[in-house]
Amino acid sequence: MLQDVQLKPITGTFISPLLGDTGINNWGLKEWRQGFRLMKAIGIDTVIVIRCEMERGGHCWSALDPRSTTWPEDPNILSMFFRLADEYGMNLFLGGPVGITNLHVGDWRKEIDDTKRFYEKMFTLFGHHKCFTGLYNTLEALPWHFNFLDILLEVARFFREIGPDKKTLISPTFYGFHGDMSGHYTPEQWIDIYGRYFFEPAAGLIDYCAPQDKFAVPDCRLGEIRESEICEWYRQALELFNRCGIELWANIETFQRPYAAAENAGYFRQSDYRTLYMKLQAAAPYASKLITFEFDSCMSPNAEWGSSRRLLERYLEMTGRDPALIDGIMS
Repeated sequence: MLQDVQLKPITGTFISPLLGDTGINNWGLKEWRQGFRLMKAIGIDTVIVIRCEMERGGHCWSALDPRSTTWPEDPNILSMFFRLADEYGMNLFLGGPVGITNLHVGDWRKEIDDTKRFYEKMFTLFGHHKCFTGLYNTLEALPWHFNFLDILLEVARFFREIGPDKKTLISPTFYGFHGDMSGHYTPEQWIDIYGRYFFEPAAGLIDYCAPQDKFAVPDCRLGEIRESEICEWYRQALELFNRCGIELWANIETFQRPYAAAENAGYFRQSDYRTLYMKLQAAAPYASKLITFEFDSCMSPNAEWGSSRRLLERYLEMTGRDPALIDGIMS
């Protein structure tokens, strides 16, 4: 019975300086500082910048754009992330660029070259920051792209070269589409394919893997909790990662993936708190650290939707803490 599972708290979160599917907050320095203070107060010690540059319609969105800050303290929003992470004693993992055109036309070598140039510049700009703990492999989960695993492996090798003292993190997805897009992987297929073609060759190159838990709903019948299908994914992933020397983290999504038939299927709102409870229960026995996508959009009182604060309040109650601490920081 899962009622007896001790919940682990969320101790890391992705942060996004660019457009996001979970809402646009238009935060200024005041809101970002409140966000970092609140994250620190509830036990989040790690922030992962999910991506720093992204091509859209032939144009490039960049976290280095000086228009991303309207305050004089920081030249761009990425500089602000590093400064606040230093100030609040957090670890920062730095994600890179995603070249949509490169991927769509199959120019995977250019994707690797662009990524290398980006990180070389990042080490020049931010390498001195104490918070700069790790590197995040931004290309998360595109198994239908022909050279997806080649890109991931080459970027992982480059991470070890450019930052031998840095930890490395990746966050692929459970229950992804087959390469032919005809269906979804089962846990056994995912372990076999990703194991043979990525995780086993990447042994020694990847420190942490936090698989996205994907769409899931709680299952309780006549008051009895049924084990989530996610548990089997975690069980098999943990066995694979132990063989490869990779530490299993969990990417607890705090947004809800809409049903395929739902309107606005590409737009994600906050998770129901019962779903979050179920995901925390499922991950606790297997993952050494829980991170989320993402606190800022889905659990912050400053987020676009009012239910974000209520999800945070329910989360604090789940983990035995008083939601009143929010008022002391946000007032």
